[in-house]
Amino acid sequence: MILSISYPDRNLRLIAIPLWGFIYRNIGEVASFGQLLKDPQYYLDVGVAILVTFFIWELNRFFIFRFDQKYSWIEQTFPRALTQGVTCFGLSSLIVLMVTFVYNTYLAQRHPLFNIEIVFMTDIPMACMFLLVMHLLYTGMWLRVYHLRVVEGLQERINSLENTTILNTNTSTGRALRSLLVNQGKAQVPLNLEEIAYLSVAGDLCVIRNVQGQSFTIDQTLEQLEESLPSSEFFRLNRQIIAHRQAIRKVEADGSGRLLLQLSPVFSEEVSVSRKKAGVFKNWMVGSSK
Repeated sequence: MILSISYPDRNLRLIAIPLWGFIYRNIGEVASFGQLLKDPQYYLDVGVAILVTFFIWELNRFFIFRFDQKYSWIEQTFPRALTQGVTCFGLSSLIVLMVTFVYNTYLAQRHPLFNIEIVFMTDIPMACMFLLVMHLLYTGMWLRVYHLRVVEGLQERINSLENTTILNTNTSTGRALRSLLVNQGKAQVPLNLEEIAYLSVAGDLCVIRNVQGQSFTIDQTLEQLEESLPSSEFFRLNRQIIAHRQAIRKVEADGSGRLLLQLSPVFSEEVSVSRKKAGVFKNWMVGSSK
């Protein structure tokens, strides 16, 4: 799975970059901290270390985004690790070598004491350790997003299978009706299923509304009716309402994954289908049980 994600790393960068620049400058320092604070050169050293750390972080972050678009940590682990490691660690080590040499030799003018071997023994290994921690953090964030998306996909699949099983079971049991016996005043009258627009809950009552807008009550619950009504024509939109296919006039997505429905006759409240049931509902609307 190729994931191109936006990493939630703003606070991490704000804290880690100056902290690592400060640590990087003070690693191996023999002078006391009090003595360093009296030396103006020390503040320049810290500033340059933070600046270089920032540049290296942003460069590596840029390549991580690019590799996200080409490689998956799950399906292409070795090519991703090799390509990312060689590119990021190689360029970063080269930058550290060049900046350390130029800064110490020409800007800080430490050339009588500066030894290039120190760069390979301390500066570059420290930079590589910093990079390793950084890349592990970003890899961890990538794996977390991957895990969440896999779980979400599996949950949607489970919900789809559960609802499909219910639809198929209702169809295969042969319990579908042709009409319902509804209450009209003190009498009961048969109401053909083709005349029903939707069934809803109103307090303790189950109310049926026909296509002409007339309302009736019935001495059954929505759960009981859901089991007996033909699933090819009726769908349980939510806990409150079961609608006939012919009553659904308009379907809109609200941006969060839910579906908003317009019924005819108009229902007194907002009618919606949850994000989990949206896929099953769309399949049902086009006449598919898959």
